[in-house]
Amino acid sequence: MLLHAAFFPPHEAVAELADVVRSVAGNQREFTPVSVDDMHVHVTSFGNLARADAAGLADRLVAAAADWAPAPRLSMAGCSALAGEGDLTVCAPLAGQVDQLRSIARAIPEVVQTMGLHVDRRRFKPQVPVGEVTADTSLPYLERLVGALEGYRGPEWVLPDLVLLKPSWASADHETSTADIYAVIPLGAPQASA
Repeated sequence: MLLHAAFFPPHEAVAELADVVRSVAGNQREFTPVSVDDMHVHVTSFGNLARADAAGLADRLVAAAADWAPAPRLSMAGCSALAGEGDLTVCAPLAGQVDQLRSIARAIPEVVQTMGLHVDRRRFKPQVPVGEVTADTSLPYLERLVGALEGYRGPEWVLPDLVLLKPSWASADHETSTADIYAVIPLGAPQASA
């Protein structure tokens, strides 16, 4: 089975972020938003695992999480848009204890390697995709969207867990997918705020 690791901000936080995106005047064809339920921070992909390996990975991640950095306090603030060649995404970067989040993300491949498995080693990006531009996106719309997100700072929240997702294809043509939660790995208690 295919598995991915992700961090999910609280529903209320991403719903507020989605409201900011929806508040930008424009034509519906100019932007393809991510649904509130699908807004998350992609951490890594593990590839196609046997059921026993997937169960073992979840168990090892739960055990390893006890030694990871404490659960970080985060918020979503600002905007990252069209960050690279061919990148059509618009994202809300995370702010706050992002170094702790990066530390947790870096620890995951170490756990995977102890099992002799491979992991996607692309650079972790602490940001929440909010949608993609389309062929119909106008420059004025994109400027308004970026401006709205640049001026946004969402509520602070504590990240409670790492989630392992199992993609499931929602259509016969495999063009769209959803994901089911395979396992939830609790993170350590947050540090007291200063």
